[in-house]
Formats: sequence, structure tokens, C-alpha cells
Amino acid sequence: MMKARRLGILLAPLAMATAWGCAAPNVDFSTMKQPARAAELDAYNLFVGDWDWKAEVVNTEGASKQWSGSATWAWTLDSRCLHGVMSSKSAEAAFNAAGVWSWHPAKKQYIWWMFNNWGYPQEGTATYDKSAKKWTMDYTSVGLDGTASTGCYTMQVTDKNTLDWRMTEWTDALHTVMKLDMKGKYIRKK
Repeated sequence: MMKARRLGILLAPLAMATAWGCAAPNVDFSTMKQPARAAELDAYNLFVGDWDWKAEVVNTEGASKQWSGSATWAWTLDSRCLHGVMSSKSAEAAFNAAGVWSWHPAKKQYIWWMFNNWGYPQEGTATYDKSAKKWTMDYTSVGLDGTASTGCYTMQVTDKNTLDWRMTEWTDALHTVMKLDMKGKYIRKK
């Protein structure tokens, strides 16, 4: 009994402090200001505009080997997010996609999402090697076959009007079973 009372006396202040801390403070929006735009976002400037693209699937034969399409990227939300739309087609399949690319201010990394009209999402992070002018965009997704995928886009900036890219997708995070290997080129529309 004495131990229980002593424990109660010791824990009472902790319980009161915890209960006091649970009350939400009043939020003062007048003290909140929009931060400066992250300078890292400028690396996306190259994508802005209208593009045509062609690609080939390396690991297939027949009518679905060749793909083509178009893409448009434009700034939105005070130039803090790059919004893109893309069309894609082969002789046997077609889809449209839309996405957003941005910079995560707390994690200090490039982030992106894409969704297509088949209902399949992609999301990932990216790194940009400024000296090599190369993007590496790792992602998780639902592949066009409807199953979980992990993948990587690499995009090499050849010049302001040409982007060489490659997309490799696997069935697993360890990249032991490849699903898709595709390479292509974006050409800026004139």
C-alpha cells in the first residue's frame, strides 16, 4: 500500500504534465509566411515546354517494340511544382498520364508522382547530377501489367532540345526479375 501511494505521488505530476500537453494551442496564421522558393527547383526548368518522343522496348519483339507520344511540362503553384501530361502509344496499347515533380523542403530531395488513365500510380524520388546533366528517378508503381513494380528512369540532357532516357522496371525491390527495359528520346517541339 505504501509503495502504491509513493508511486502515485511520483506519477501524478507526470500525468498532469502529459494531460496539459495534449491541449492543442491556438494557431496564429498571421505569423506564418510563405517561404522562399527552393533554388533546387530551377533544375526542372529544362523540362518546361512541349515535346515529342519515340522509344523502343528492348526486351520484346513485334508490334509493341516501338512506342511514341508527346509530353508537356509547365510550372504551377507559384513555380514550386512542375506539372506534366504525357501520351503514349504502340501498335497494341496506349495510355495517358499526368504527374507532378517538386522538391521536399524537409527531406531535401526531389519528389514526383505520376498517374495514368489505366488507374496505375508511380511515385518516387530523384537525384540530379548537375555536372553530368543527368537525372536518376527511382520509383515504385503498378506496372502496365497490373502488378507491383519498382523501377528507375534515367534522363540524360543532351542539349536544351534533346533528352535521352531509359526506363527499367523490375518485379521486386531487389531488381532480380526485370519486367521492362525501354529506351528513347524526347525532342522539343519547335
